[in-house]
Amino acid sequence: MTTFLTADTHFGHATMITGGPQRPFGTVDEMNEALITSWNAVVHPKDTVWHMGDFSMKLNGRATADIFYQLNGRKHLIIGNHDVDNHGRLLPALERLDWVSVSHAAEIQHDGQRIMLSHYAGYTWNCEHRGAYQAFGHSHGTLLGMPGSVDVGVDAQDLKPISVGEFVRQAEDTIIQAEERIEQIVDRLVGRLDSFKEHADSILKKRRTAGDVSGGGVRP
Repeated sequence: MTTFLTADTHFGHATMITGGPQRPFGTVDEMNEALITSWNAVVHPKDTVWHMGDFSMKLNGRATADIFYQLNGRKHLIIGNHDVDNHGRLLPALERLDWVSVSHAAEIQHDGQRIMLSHYAGYTWNCEHRGAYQAFGHSHGTLLGMPGSVDVGVDAQDLKPISVGEFVRQAEDTIIQAEERIEQIVDRLVGRLDSFKEHADSILKKRRTAGDVSGGGVRP
């Protein structure tokens, strides 16, 4: 029996084809069938799968259940932003499914290697300083994780779950390539400075307005 990691399947979500990651499918049904096939090609019924969020979108309960029960393995859910309503409650269509567990984060081990699971990438994570790795989703292959951190979402992993053994190999590669990786992360962050400056200007404008109206507040 093997443990697998995955995220961001977004079953039923047409935007995965028409925008965002632009998956190579003509219809949502074609995408759903391809993801089910690629999942079952690597995951056996007795395997364990940790799904790190955003399982489906825009599907009713029956359609969601139909897909869920076609997928091999004993399935855990790490909750993603599309798995909850506007109040943060797990969607009923997902709540009714036979998950082994449902949580916002978890920790597993593989041959003594600690692996932290979250829908979101972190700048740091529990026991990162002691060599723990992080698996995340959410970003559809667009976010470069810190050394030791790997995007396990289907759009970053050839549209299928990966084994924990493969995850550890990829995480080790990010450590080996840490210098280059950090340089790329810094370049990307510097590229975002203009958007942060625009946001900062908007905040300062609101503060000045509030100060003018109230006679107090924050002034530059």
